[in-house]
Amino acid sequence: MARSEEECRRLMEEEDRQPYLPGLTWGEFSALPPRRKSHELQKFTQHFTTYLGFWKTCDLSSCRRAKACRGFLTEAQYRANPGYQDSFPPCVGPGGARQQEVLAGMRRLGGADDDEPKYDGRRQAGDADE
Repeated sequence: MARSEEECRRLMEEEDRQPYLPGLTWGEFSALPPRRKSHELQKFTQHFTTYLGFWKTCDLSSCRRAKACRGFLTEAQYRANPGYQDSFPPCVGPGGARQQEVLAGMRRLGGADDDEPKYDGRRQAGDADE
């Protein structure tokens, strides 16, 4: 059965109301211009770069003074070659040099870093004798 136009519109409005980033719904975020989207994503990833201590070696004195990531990409960094990843602050480096560290930190803080199973299954019959 095909969805009616009204049903499609209702589903799209419901999706737009879903939380996306702190303080923004998906609809609000998708309505932003590209540079503003980048700014909002950088604000989000600054929490993780702060947790990882990137501020200790940051080129920006404001980050070192605050002992937290406070930097945003400049227009020159957006145009740099190799370019900076526009979802991460400048301390991640050109070409996303430290991006994998940030993503691993996100997984660790999110609790998804448990690669080992918590339960290996039942012991084999031969293992009980040992």
